[in-house]
Amino acid sequence: MRLNSMSSATSSSVTLPLPLYSVPGRSSRLWSTRGRIGRIRYCSRLAAVGLIYNLALFLPLYLDYLYPATLTQSTFTILFYAYAGLYSVFTLFAILQAKRRLNDQGRSGWVLLLGLIPLINVWLVITLVFSRGTPGSNPFGPPPSPSTSSETKRFWCLLILNIAVASAAICYGPLQFHLGL
Repeated sequence: MRLNSMSSATSSSVTLPLPLYSVPGRSSRLWSTRGRIGRIRYCSRLAAVGLIYNLALFLPLYLDYLYPATLTQSTFTILFYAYAGLYSVFTLFAILQAKRRLNDQGRSGWVLLLGLIPLINVWLVITLVFSRGTPGSNPFGPPPSPSTSSETKRFWCLLILNIAVASAAICYGPLQFHLGL
């Protein structure tokens, strides 16, 4: 039986649209371990996560500077646990993205364990950011789509914003006092 919006049942089969959960969405692709991502997309995603974390970390300190009574001991405790949870989620996200980046280079995600070894972890970061992926398909899938100009612009904007937030945090007077700068 086939259902049509204009007529009643006309045949013996029903054609229904696929449910929404069966189509991979943008958010599910962000958290996937499968596939490959290019350098710009990798750096852009990490810069976005870093910006969110830096703003979440710096904003309460700045608000405490403007309104001194806002950051009490209980508020600080809540913020500490919230930051720990946020850091855990962002670390997991960064690991998943690094695994996909290694897949683009034809390497297994297990190579990330080398990041636990001092000095080799520097090599790993340089490899993740600067090495090109393998041309064509590899055992981890087809090559990622090339970066668009909007993705490249987004990356540079996020990088500049990260630098600005870090600079503001360093120039932040009460923070300098506590660090002895």
